[in-house]
Amino acid sequence: MEFHFEHPLNALIKQLMNFFTAVEDKDAYISPVLFQRCGVLIRFHIEDVSDRGDLSIANISKYWEAYCRKHGRKMRLSANTDKKNGLVLPDEESMQGLIEYSKDWVFPLQEITPLYKDRCTFSFQRRPIISYVLSTVLKQGARYGHHLKSGKAPTLCIDQSPSSDSSLGDGTEQLAHYRLRQLSGITRRLMAYSTWRLVDPDQQSDDTLRVSVETQRCPTQPTDHVCLVCGPVLEPVGKAATTMDRDSYVALRSKDMILMAMHRNGVRLGSSRGDFDSLIQRLGAAAVLVDLFEVRHASAATVVRNGSGSSKGASYILYNSARLETLLRTFNTQVEAGIYEPLPPLADIDLSLLEDDLDWKLIYGHLLPFPEVVESTMNLLQQGQCDVHLLVRYINSLAVLFSRYYRQKRILVQMRDHLMPVLYARIYLVMAVRQVLNVALSLLGIEPVSYI
Repeated sequence: MEFHFEHPLNALIKQLMNFFTAVEDKDAYISPVLFQRCGVLIRFHIEDVSDRGDLSIANISKYWEAYCRKHGRKMRLSANTDKKNGLVLPDEESMQGLIEYSKDWVFPLQEITPLYKDRCTFSFQRRPIISYVLSTVLKQGARYGHHLKSGKAPTLCIDQSPSSDSSLGDGTEQLAHYRLRQLSGITRRLMAYSTWRLVDPDQQSDDTLRVSVETQRCPTQPTDHVCLVCGPVLEPVGKAATTMDRDSYVALRSKDMILMAMHRNGVRLGSSRGDFDSLIQRLGAAAVLVDLFEVRHASAATVVRNGSGSSKGASYILYNSARLETLLRTFNTQVEAGIYEPLPPLADIDLSLLEDDLDWKLIYGHLLPFPEVVESTMNLLQQGQCDVHLLVRYINSLAVLFSRYYRQKRILVQMRDHLMPVLYARIYLVMAVRQVLNVALSLLGIEPVSYI
């Protein structure tokens, strides 16, 4: 099943824009308003939402007027506009008017307060957003945030440079070439997720954007393609190009990841030695991908020696992936044993139980904007930049926050009637976190783990 996806925050921005401004020429083409491109006008907050609100807007009209001049819009005249001080929301009456006006919006407002002279903070009604995120993530599953491709969608073709020698002479793959090949694969998966329509070379048209994944930028500015440069892989000491091949580096990082897992909580062996060996291989492969793409793809990546380096995050990420799987597996086992009642439909869940700040940070700060995070990796593609490192950063942030959530919240509580509504609400949230994390990992080419 295909889903047409418009990010609800983009819809919210349109509603805000239409409240304060209007299109000057209704027959002219007006480019879509995207919330990540509103600059100083509108800012979304993740940290300290209790003090800063969920988003803030510029309250001085000159900023809105500048935006209007640039984007073919004009300010709406309002009796409430403070012409002397140039404020778009000058008093409590105007703020309450906007709250009332927003009742039919995709995400209604709960409160507006002045942050300081030139900004106002907005807080949303939380329940509509919680309901939207959980239902959408769990309904769409692996296609959460995917854009439906139309015949008019811009087309793109990706070429991997054939000039790079992938062999070290014995059939193994150079680590730099492995990074190049993975960049090409990640870009293709991101393209499948975005509004771009990926086509084969023989399907190109005059308007097709051709992207060439290369080890260095063309000496002259090409006119027939965009260079997506993949930087070298260096040793930590001396910064010389590494001579390690892909298999040797995966083996090295596998040992590091297992040692980290054992140090943290011990390693639980699977049902067979084969399960354990498979786990080691997957941990090592994940660590290598994080090592290679936690920096910008055009920058040099550095191999990790002696287990040191920031990419210990790969172990941390997969540990929390396993924790999610274990939580849900344990819940299902308890249901089968008759200890818990089966999970009720989401429509029967009291979502007000997920309105505290930590739940909100997971839902509003991480699950809701995930499609935008993916889309933002493509914003500068036409300038030869695919921001894969933003996706790595997002995955690590989600793992860190869920770990904090797990420590602070009791999820699988004892069977008590008054505790079951909380348990069921949190199980739905855990299911949504697992789904989004798994999609994010799959875009990088990392396979989740069910135990560590």
